Amino acid sequence: MKNVVIHQIVTFIFTEDQLRAYWEKQRGATPFGRLDDREYMKLAEDMLQHSSHSQLEQHVLGGRWRIKEEAEGNVIAEDESRGDRHVEIIDTDAPAEPRRRMLIDRMREIECPHCTFAFYVRRAVDGRRDWTCPSCGTPFHDTTSQQK
Repeated sequence: MKNVVIHQIVTFIFTEDQLRAYWEKQRGATPFGRLDDREYMKLAEDMLQHSSHSQLEQHVLGGRWRIKEEAEGNVIAEDESRGDRHVEIIDTDAPAEPRRRMLIDRMREIECPHCTFAFYVRRAVDGRRDWTCPSCGTPFHDTTSQQK
């Protein structure tokens, strides 16, 4: 059997209206407008965990429903406490601030010099320099990759 496995960093966008509807469905005791930033982010993560695959399609940046402008604006709050997830609350009505390129912590970005395919390796050994590109299959020696 031949399986295809695609590893991808995905951005999910949960709009205020979607979160409000989810909160009301959960019958939260606190009014939605009184949630603090931490509770707001926790609500989005709970919605992520309890969404089916088809429901998640409406939250994926670059999918049919979400465009990059919905992920741009003034960052009000963020949670960087976990290495595999970064959560932000963004005011899309406010102008976007200059931002750093966001990569999940403890990931190493490696770009194939033959086909320019970029792939990410978790817990990569710093001394390792020999790689095989998962896209084109060409082995190469990398001297430019760095721990993110």
